[in-house]
Amino acid sequence: MGRLLKALVMTLLIMEITAIVDLTAVWTVLAEFHVPQTFVNIALAISVAGLAVLTAVVFRRAMRAERRLESEVDVIDWEDAPLSAPQPIMPVNATAPGQPRAVLPPNMQTFPQHPR
Repeated sequence: MGRLLKALVMTLLIMEITAIVDLTAVWTVLAEFHVPQTFVNIALAISVAGLAVLTAVVFRRAMRAERRLESEVDVIDWEDAPLSAPQPIMPVNATAPGQPRAVLPPNMQTFPQHPR
């Protein structure tokens, strides 16, 4: 999918949910106050205009995000990749995040068996 189509789909999904919530909230609040239907329709039209502006802003941000994601993609040529084993990922140290976690030797990874 192209960058434009990805940004458009993302924008439409976000704005569809936003429009449903916004228009329902406006109609509900005005209906609770027993406002005449003419004023309800005017308020809904103003909300739609605001949503159109918000849609333009969301689309621009989505395009910017897609451009950034596209520029960060690294293309790997698997024929030229070195044939080395993957490096082990060090577990996170929850007590001191800045320090590497001490890894136990392979024979100490499990709990010792107690004699019965």
